[in-house]
Amino acid sequence: MGVAPRSSSTGRDRAAWLSRFGAPPPLFARDLLDRVLASTDPRRDQAGVRQAAQALGVLRAQQGHAVAGLVEDMTALRSLLPDSPNAVRLVDSALTAATSAYVDELTAILASRATRDPLTGLPNRAALSEAMEQEIRATGRLSPPALLLIDLDGFKGVNDTDGHLAGDAVLKGVADLLREQVRDGDLACRLGGDEFAVLLPRTTRAQATKVAKRIVEASRSAAGLASPSARVHLSMGVGWLATPTDPDELVAITDAAMYAAKATGGDAVRVGAAPAAGQR
Repeated sequence: MGVAPRSSSTGRDRAAWLSRFGAPPPLFARDLLDRVLASTDPRRDQAGVRQAAQALGVLRAQQGHAVAGLVEDMTALRSLLPDSPNAVRLVDSALTAATSAYVDELTAILASRATRDPLTGLPNRAALSEAMEQEIRATGRLSPPALLLIDLDGFKGVNDTDGHLAGDAVLKGVADLLREQVRDGDLACRLGGDEFAVLLPRTTRAQATKVAKRIVEASRSAAGLASPSARVHLSMGVGWLATPTDPDELVAITDAAMYAAKATGGDAVRVGAAPAAGQR
């Protein structure tokens, strides 16, 4: 900032505090340190200190630190300042801002983990269920959604021959393929094991079938779907209902179509048929 610090702390002390955050330290950590050391009026300087402290709180939450670690960061910062009421107020304000940001970021992280598959980074079954319910509730106003269910052909052979790390790599490869091939607004998910799904909002049966065939075609040459000794393929079912009333109903016809694709030998797409009126 170009302002000489008022504290008697040495350059070594300040470097030691910055080293708590890695090398090189993030810019906001240096900004917080400079602002605190150069402050002459806590009320005037509070806004800038608060902003830098909030960034520090977010960082510590993302790094998985306990809140006690954040308190230690601020206690160490306090030790660099002269013993004065103004210094205490300024660091207390920074700690309050950092803790609040930490709690907000940690809450967001935990919410994301509840609806996201940790291996592939895709949304999980819970996220799919919630999205399907929302889309089906909106069907009276908007076009109905379509659903794709995907099962990997030959995945067990990858695990058995090349090991589970190779299997994990293939699962990540499938996730990458889906991200590349689905349209903006579609929701690709990992349901668990070697099962994946794609929810296609406001999509006709013909459009969904076209998307499914494009994904299967791309999968045949996708590098991420091969391990050293084997290659997986996709069996995919397409489900669509003109007037869906329940997510389970859409899942059932899509699941039946997916198993029909597997029954042909896999590496195929099959489209589910809506049940007869008397069977719904």
